[in-house]
Amino acid sequence: MHISRILLVSLVICAAIFCAGCTQNPSVQAPVTSVTDSAPVINLSRLALTQSDVPQNFTMIESKAKTSQDVSKIALELGWQDGYGTRFTSPALGGMGENEIVQSIAIYHERTINDVISMAEQQGRSDTDLAYTDLPVQGLGVNARAFFGKASAQILLKPTQANPLIAGANKNEVQAVFKNEVALIIFSKGNTFEVIRMTGPSVDTAQLISLAQKAYAKIP
Repeated sequence: MHISRILLVSLVICAAIFCAGCTQNPSVQAPVTSVTDSAPVINLSRLALTQSDVPQNFTMIESKAKTSQDVSKIALELGWQDGYGTRFTSPALGGMGENEIVQSIAIYHERTINDVISMAEQQGRSDTDLAYTDLPVQGLGVNARAFFGKASAQILLKPTQANPLIAGANKNEVQAVFKNEVALIIFSKGNTFEVIRMTGPSVDTAQLISLAQKAYAKIP
């Protein structure tokens, strides 16, 4: 059986095309379009407590963004990136002083969050005139810390710090110091870190826990 000349020529041409394709430079590839995933930027004002979140007897006094000028050198070294703060006040029962709620929100490098939380707790427990007890909290993540500090009396008599440069300064004098109660809740989610603190003559820890849960729910 003889193969026709036309069929033979066609086979030779196909073989030549195939071989030419195999000998092309393998380094020549179609251009690849790179896709960069940028982390979403959180508008911290949306995480802040509002007037409708707090008890009716509290009034918003301040709500503002923070800059690097508002934080300490240690915070910057720990990777502080952005911040926001709110403050509410209310007359205390009996008209003696006022209660205050302060919320601090900050964005840190997630790898340093544990260090930030430890330092915040240490600072929050630094008043040696207060006795601190832990508060049970739920729904605030695994890093939550909560505690309540109370003095043995609202008014403490403490030695006056006499000025050694003033002649006749009495080192034995005492002064009356009014001591507020304080409750602090610290928590984080991802790279978002928050502290909510209530101070005053009559701190309501149940209210503070409720506020912390509302704030935590706002974090995406």
